[in-house]
Amino acid sequence: MELVNLSLIKNQLRRAGDSALMIGQQYLKSVQKTNLSAVNEALNEIYIEDEDYESLRESIDNFSNFDMICLASKISSHELLEFRRISAYVYRCNKKWSQSIELSKNDRMWKDAVDTANESADAAIIESLLRFFCSKGEKECFCAALYTCYSHISPDVVLELGWLNGYHNFVIPYFIQNLKQTHDRLLLLEERTAPPEEDENAQDAIANTFGGLSGGFGNVLMIENGGGMMNATGSPHSFNGAPDMSGFATVQVPSPQNGYGHMHNNLGMGMPSM
Repeated sequence: MELVNLSLIKNQLRRAGDSALMIGQQYLKSVQKTNLSAVNEALNEIYIEDEDYESLRESIDNFSNFDMICLASKISSHELLEFRRISAYVYRCNKKWSQSIELSKNDRMWKDAVDTANESADAAIIESLLRFFCSKGEKECFCAALYTCYSHISPDVVLELGWLNGYHNFVIPYFIQNLKQTHDRLLLLEERTAPPEEDENAQDAIANTFGGLSGGFGNVLMIENGGGMMNATGSPHSFNGAPDMSGFATVQVPSPQNGYGHMHNNLGMGMPSM
């Protein structure tokens, strides 16, 4: 019911004329906290009639429930510069970047145009503004746009515009910052992709483990331990220095010192002669 009454009061004051509407201004301010569209629009109209751009800007910032695009269009051709700036500001708040920048460019409000382009984060809009500054010979504004919109500008565009327009001294700060940032990113990438460092203690433990296995089986695996099977060539069952693979190993004849020679002789003497 309260909202309906507010709308009714606003309409009655409007029908009575602008004078009556201004008389009810204080009451409308007291109830504007409800953020009712009809009340906001009525107060904004009063501020425009009074050329009170400060109150209009405050009302727009605090109470946004009204047709913003309609208001921006209405004051875009206002005779006072501050109202045209508010129009560009309202377009900016509603992401109408091109309309806002065009208004700022027409009034030579370069800072407003640069801030709007940066807020848009649109590379095409920023490049268009940079080219506009070059066409107007606004070197300082061009440099300020490079600084403000740095993260949204492609280096090749800056290099091209600096070369074509002779703005070498104005683009050098941009490239210094760009090279520094690229260098830092590469260092960070190398740190993230570097292979992990091996633990020296783990390497020593692995070496000791394999060293222990080699020492434990070394004597068993040595060929020299089969010395009893070695023949004169130094190899077991070898023939001309090569191992005998036939399976018929040469039988060693016992030496006389072992006592087997005497048995052979005795056997020989006991045999009958033919």
